[in-house]
Amino acid sequence: MKTPVSILSMGVSSPGGATTAALDDMAEWPSERVAEVTTAGAAHRVARIDLGAGPFNRWRMRPRLRRASPLSHHLMEAVSQALAARPDVDPKRVGLVGAFFIGCIAYSVRFYKGLTSEGRRFASPVLFPETVVNTPLSHVVCELGIGGPVYSQVGDTSCWISALRTASLWLANRDVEHVIVVSGEEFDPHFLDVMHAARWFGRLPETGIAEGAGALLLGQDAVGAIARITRIADGYSYRTRVQAVKAGRDCLSEFDASLPVMATATSWMRNISLTVLAGRTVPPKPAEPDFDGLGVAAAWNTIRAVGVVQESPGLRLVVPSWGLSQQIGAVEITS
Repeated sequence: MKTPVSILSMGVSSPGGATTAALDDMAEWPSERVAEVTTAGAAHRVARIDLGAGPFNRWRMRPRLRRASPLSHHLMEAVSQALAARPDVDPKRVGLVGAFFIGCIAYSVRFYKGLTSEGRRFASPVLFPETVVNTPLSHVVCELGIGGPVYSQVGDTSCWISALRTASLWLANRDVEHVIVVSGEEFDPHFLDVMHAARWFGRLPETGIAEGAGALLLGQDAVGAIARITRIADGYSYRTRVQAVKAGRDCLSEFDASLPVMATATSWMRNISLTVLAGRTVPPKPAEPDFDGLGVAAAWNTIRAVGVVQESPGLRLVVPSWGLSQQIGAVEITS
């Protein structure tokens, strides 16, 4: 990156609440054991958001969101917080980049259940638009008056890093004055079956599954910045575990070897990260997350990293994103 990108504000929607402080101790999030749909006896720890309680309830009766997917509500909360924190920023000149892994799974399951059980003629035209990954971002920009370009990117957890790269290019090219990068996921029990089939449930200590959203408002103006992004490394792909080790090493070679690296790996990537990070400094705070939000996990980790560098002026912290299915990326955060 030729020019650092300023982080101007943040927004969070999580099972622990709608504040950045909710990410400090995920172990306190309310959770339940949810059974897999097709595997008898298999159940996993899941943390969900009650959209009818607390600050999340304010979106339920908005006409456009009455039938919107839970993902749309998660994104609305996070993006609205990021904008509200900077009233001096004109939403009409803000771009929006979304990063997703699961996307609109809840309504996709409902739509295909209707199609397979009642026939193609009875597939719901109301549900179908909500199965498209671009739809939640459409709800967000219409409700909040965002007037810049809007772009959806789909990938594993590391897609967040690629979304940050996209935003930094928009800013460098002066396509927009500010960009919000947001990631979010919603939960459906069918995804537990997918994770089981992919062997993504790691050994103890068990990492739970969570839903929610995280957003960063980015710009090039240093005034009022709460942190900065000084380097981005993305696109380090792999197909095997051996390739994943090489991809991780190649990715982190983009950063100063003396910089501390935040512990963010989950599932089978924990062992990969231990191999890659051998000899590097891994600070005890923040600890490895108790819940994996998949696509939104990298957003939450970045927000947690911002909190760490704010407490330690001058600190530079590398935040890796260990994608479970295809690639690894990382971002450098500094105060």
